[in-house]
Parts: sequence; C-alpha cells; structure tokens
Amino acid sequence: MSDAPIAERLLAIFDDLPAQHRVAARWLLDHPDDVALLSMREQAKRVGVPPATMTRLAQRLGYEGFDELKEVYVASLRGRSDHFAGRTEKLLQRRALDGDAAFTSDLLAGLAGHLKLLSSLDTLTAVAKAADIVVERDRLFCIGARSSFSSAHLGAYLLSLIGERTILVDGAGAIGLDTLRDIGPGDALLALTIAPYTRVTVEAVTFARERGASIIAITDSTVSPIARQATATIIVPTSTPSFLQTVVPALIVVECIAALVAARRGKKAVSAIAAAEAHLERFGSYYTDKSSKGQTS
Repeated sequence: MSDAPIAERLLAIFDDLPAQHRVAARWLLDHPDDVALLSMREQAKRVGVPPATMTRLAQRLGYEGFDELKEVYVASLRGRSDHFAGRTEKLLQRRALDGDAAFTSDLLAGLAGHLKLLSSLDTLTAVAKAADIVVERDRLFCIGARSSFSSAHLGAYLLSLIGERTILVDGAGAIGLDTLRDIGPGDALLALTIAPYTRVTVEAVTFARERGASIIAITDSTVSPIARQATATIIVPTSTPSFLQTVVPALIVVECIAALVAARRGKKAVSAIAAAEAHLERFGSYYTDKSSKGQTS
C-alpha cells in the first residue's frame, strides 16, 4: 500500500490542523522513509513535539494509533527497489572511521540518489508543466534568495539565451521587488526557496499570485509557503550528510525546464542562440588563445 493517499489527506486538512499537528504533518510529508524506520518517540524528538501529538495526528487520519499509520509507510518502503535514504549518523561515523575520501564519496552517492528521485513521474510531469507555462506566458520573472539565487540566476540566463523574455528579480540596491510592479496575468514567476524560507521570495510569490501571474515553485516540501500558491510545483531533495543543504537538484531542474522550452520553441530557439553567440563574440566575451592563430601544424 502506498503512502500517497496519506499525503493527499494531510494536504487537504493541513490548514485546519493545530500548530503542533502541522509540524508533525510536515514531518510525515517530507520524511516518509524516516516515518517507516524510526520509532515514534525518536520521530517526536526530532520534530520537537510530544509523542502524544504523533498519536493524535494518526487518529485524526483515521488510524487507531501511530503504529498502524507507520505500517503504511513501512509497506511503501518495502515496495521500493530504488531506496536511497542514507542514514546521516552512519555517514558521519564512516567519515570518522574511513576519512575524507569516503565521506566525499558518500556525499556524491547521496547526490546521485537525489537526481534519480527527480526521475519520478510526479517530478517529470511538474517539470513539463513548468516548461509549458514559460512558453505560454509573455515574460518570466525569476526570484531566489541566498542559496537559491544561483538557480534563479541560471534559469533567467539560460532561458534568455533561447529567446525568452526573462527578468531576474535580484536585491541590488534593495529595489529587487520593484521589478514586479507591472507583473500580470500574461506573465509567470519562477520562484525558488527551501527551508528556512526567505521572506522576500514568499512575498514576491504572494504578490505575483494576487496580480494573476502563474507561479512555478521549486522548493523542498509540498507544504512550503510557495508550493501552496503555485501553478506548478517541483519538489527537490536537499539533504546531505553535512550541515549544508544541497542546491544541485534545483539547478538540474532549472536546466531541464530550459531544455524543454528550447525543444518546444524549435527553430526559434536555434535562431535566438545564434544571435546570442554573435552578440557575445562582438564583445569578446570568451577567452581566445591568440598565440595559436596563424600557426600551422
């Protein structure tokens, strides 16, 4: 039995849950493997709620207790052959025992697992929907703050190369949100943020949605403040064995969206790229080894 129906029910009642129940519900939504593998008390400890909260949430979902709810997640985990949930504690122990090379190897293995998760049907469908939105709208605004800025910048840059009208909402001079002044129903906003969510990105999404723009959200949870306002939501994993959150999956998703948009634009994208290359060459944007010119072999 899949845990997907539980996720759907949690999303349906999320806004009506008491504060502590929402914290526990988010844990179930974002950490299904841990729900299957850890004891209820350990999960409550990690979430920061009393064990009774976990029990009451399970009962609200129609189960006699948390153990019955947990069995659904256990069955789902057993049915997956491509399980990549690594235990952080074990990875840290391995670093202490085996050194930096082993630890780095585990980091790379975790990233490989994250990328494979992006191949799920839900993610592929969401990426395709995001590409459709970009093609259908007149302009695409891109916003991401702190660690998410690199992905927003990449999206604006790549899509501009293939002829899309992109506008990067950055914070230079504290006037970043001014660029959204005339956003409207004919536009889209590509927004990226992961927990802890940046206030400026959430506010931008709320404003753009109020103005009728379509929202493409790349985030880490189905209950993140931008996912719940989005037209298309793409969930990216961010966990690593270190204290850092990875932005690699978000970067890959942005590249996939750009590639799909280019494929949809066809010859128009090819012409735009050729024009961009000519422009870059006119200003000598790329290094040329002048010493090799005129030499014969």
